[in-house]
Amino acid sequence: MATLLILLLFLDLSAGLRAGAAATGREDCKPTTQCNSNGPEIRYPFRLKDNEQQQQPKHCGYPGFDLSCDHENHTMLELPFSVKVAVEKIDYISQLIHTYDPHDCFPKLLQNLNLSTTTSPFQLATNDNYNCSFFSCSSTEPMSFNQITCLSSDPNHKVYAFLSDSSMYNYPLSCCKKMPFKISSPIPYGIFDRQPYVLTLKWSKPTCGICEKQSKHCRLKDNSRDNETECVDDTTKSPTTGTSLLSHILLVFRSSLPLHA
Repeated sequence: MATLLILLLFLDLSAGLRAGAAATGREDCKPTTQCNSNGPEIRYPFRLKDNEQQQQPKHCGYPGFDLSCDHENHTMLELPFSVKVAVEKIDYISQLIHTYDPHDCFPKLLQNLNLSTTTSPFQLATNDNYNCSFFSCSSTEPMSFNQITCLSSDPNHKVYAFLSDSSMYNYPLSCCKKMPFKISSPIPYGIFDRQPYVLTLKWSKPTCGICEKQSKHCRLKDNSRDNETECVDDTTKSPTTGTSLLSHILLVFRSSLPLHA
């Protein structure tokens, strides 16, 4: 009887040790706000890379969801092609990421943006997007359109953005000259209205919002070849470790021993 009890306790201890080891293996994927204390929480499908203090391994994030910290401690996301935007907030349930330009000139930043490529997992969250043309106009002519001050390098001229598919008869362009400046992808026209502007992006894969709605976390499945994900309980709450389990087993074992007078 004693031998059987010891064998069962040993098996339980082995299982506990394996669970503790598995939990330790996920320690490097704990949520972080490493760039700055007011920044967004970074957790799967995002991971933090290129950070001297804390760089998370590749299995902590989904491909294309890498974030980094710049020299001013902004949390940065890189979009195609070489467009780096700062991250204000991440909505893990709705699968939205709110970005901005820390230098307050989104139109200039987005010259090389191309979200139509399959290399980016992100798309614009709004469908009200437009192609725009840019004109440099004499500053002596009054204009009721919104000026893009960060694109105006000449004090004698102001820069404006007009919808490319609109009739030019709607605009007083006699004192204006079209600029070679171009944004290749359709963008929200509101990006020219106010600064700082928040550009909201969405992602459809991976579908971690399902996990978040269940108050669980999303993570990459172990040994997955196709980047499959799974929902798990809060990984910050580690299961019972081998040491604490051993103490519990010893207590149970002692209580099962016969009492001697």
